Amino acid sequence: ALLAAHARGALSTDFPYSADLYTGVHAARRRAFGATMYSALGIERDDHAARDAHQTDSLRFYGAPHVALLFLPSNAEARMAADLGMYGQTLLLALAAHGIASCPQGLLSFYADTVREHLGVRERKLLFGVSFGYQDPDAPGSAVLTGRADLEETTRFHQ
Repeated sequence: ALLAAHARGALSTDFPYSADLYTGVHAARRRAFGATMYSALGIERDDHAARDAHQTDSLRFYGAPHVALLFLPSNAEARMAADLGMYGQTLLLALAAHGIASCPQGLLSFYADTVREHLGVRERKLLFGVSFGYQDPDAPGSAVLTGRADLEETTRFHQ
């Protein structure tokens, strides 16, 4: 259903998204990770067909056998989305603690109507999904990690 919706260009999001949300250092970090990932996958910046194929693969959960889809009540706004985001981080950490690899996927929420229709979910907003399973160490990109800013760059301590 996701692949068919993607082929039709049937995007539907419950929470606004725009690449313009990322500015300054956040846009630079996003670009740096994209460059690292696409390089690991052997995809050139201007190879739009390969980039689309990678995006299509994400709609297959990157080959993971499972996906968790994280929904909120229909009246949810930013505060509840933050709460669910914190839960999602806890889920990722719990999976890792049990030796299970995971990948949070915002792209899955770009097809919210399709997901709801396919699963029979009503009166819920889709925030994101998490693909998970045992890691394939030979899969391209499986060893790519997001860079981390130094603590001093992201945190200010007050006394």
